[in-house]
This record gives sequence, C-alpha cells and structure tokens, in this order.
Amino acid sequence: MDSITNYYEKMVLDCIRRALAGTKAAHDDDYIADVACVALNRLPARYVRHIVDTRFFESESDYKTNAESVELAVNHALDYIKQRADESPDGTAHAKPGAGSK
Repeated sequence: MDSITNYYEKMVLDCIRRALAGTKAAHDDDYIADVACVALNRLPARYVRHIVDTRFFESESDYKTNAESVELAVNHALDYIKQRADESPDGTAHAKPGAGSK
C-alpha cells in the first residue's frame, strides 16, 4: 500500500528543512525525524492516496490554512526538542560534564 500517505508529511519535512537551512542540524536525520514526529503529532491525521489529486481539489484558502498549521506545529516541535535537549528519555536531567566532581 505504497500509495497511502499522510497529507502533512511532505509539508512538515519541507518546513523543517527551510527552518534548519544552513545549520548543523539540517544534516542530522535523527534530529529531523524527532522534530517531524512531534510536529506530525500536533496535526490531524489525514491520509490520502494521491497527494497531487488532493492538492488539485483543495482551495487556495484551505492550502494556506494547512501550511500555517504546519508552520506552527514545526515551530512548536523545534522549541519542544530544544527545551528537552538536556533531558534523558525518562525526563530526568542529564549530568552536565564536570558537574559534581572536582
């Protein structure tokens, strides 16, 4: 079923690439995947068979609304990942190098 895709996936990835352009993170596939997952989880599930057909029948107003939603979701995801950068997956803080030892 390769013909089924999430409507927002390409839009999210394009938005992330634009936001990270010129940064070291732009080449970190794991970081991009983390940001994409957080952003996609903030958007409604919308699966389509053919993205081209979906865009063809979509009004300009709907497309702009969806693009704005994607941008907000990506900005939130970037902030969320940045805020949690110093935490372990269990929510505890990572020990800072040299902290606690002399």
